[in-house]
Amino acid sequence: MKTRLIFFFLTMLLATGQAQDKTQDPAQKGDALISTKLVSETVLEAEEFIGADELGNLFYMENQVFYRKSGQRIFSFSNVDLGAITTVDVGNPFKILLLYRDFNSVIILDNNLNELSQRLDFTDETQFNNVLFVGNSSQNNIWLYADDNKLHLYNYETLSEELQTQAMTFYEDDFTAQGLVSTFKRVWIQSKTEALEFNEYGNYVRTYPLAGAERIFPFQKGILVLKEGTFEYFFEEERRMVELNFKGTMKNVSVSGSSLFIYDGKKVSQFQLQL
Repeated sequence: MKTRLIFFFLTMLLATGQAQDKTQDPAQKGDALISTKLVSETVLEAEEFIGADELGNLFYMENQVFYRKSGQRIFSFSNVDLGAITTVDVGNPFKILLLYRDFNSVIILDNNLNELSQRLDFTDETQFNNVLFVGNSSQNNIWLYADDNKLHLYNYETLSEELQTQAMTFYEDDFTAQGLVSTFKRVWIQSKTEALEFNEYGNYVRTYPLAGAERIFPFQKGILVLKEGTFEYFFEEERRMVELNFKGTMKNVSVSGSSLFIYDGKKVSQFQLQL
């Protein structure tokens, strides 16, 4: 009888341990890797590679001229009156944003690099004098981050502000912005140590700890984080490393859809991100 009881208890303990292991596995979300597959390599001579889309269009800069290369066709845009282009957002290739920080201005281009609207001079049109970052949003709206440490949703057709958030220091102490990325539904503002996420209505969603991160990119429902030559996917509590076989220099990087683009100074390598 004792032997049967001992066997019964050992069996229960073993089953309990296996059940615990099974319940813990889903929580170990960092163990699941995102694999990559090399799709194409395209030769490109450029001062700075800005990005690409999944249709094969390449966007780049050379001597303060902005270019779009589509197969054998090349489109270009420049505005010497506004000086240097500070940042470019090609997240929506049909609504490309060029920020000229020295003149507190933004120019919006279509996919053929024609101007979609008049030049947006925020010194004249708004109550803030220094726009530091811009990002795309839905319809006729764009996101602005200004020196008041707030995010503003701005309608470039009506030349009016749709909403503004609290100052970033309301959510995180001593927050100093270093960059902004966005989609139609989300916007992330990055500092040295974290990224704050807001939804399309300007509501705070969450903070991602990102100490040491160089850049972030919208990907799926979260962000892809570049740090010391490696990529990691963040979404809510999920963390997944990207398994990437790339040995060259990462001069410029961009993400579009399910593709990761890396420019080494001579060619653009496109990798398919496979969840």
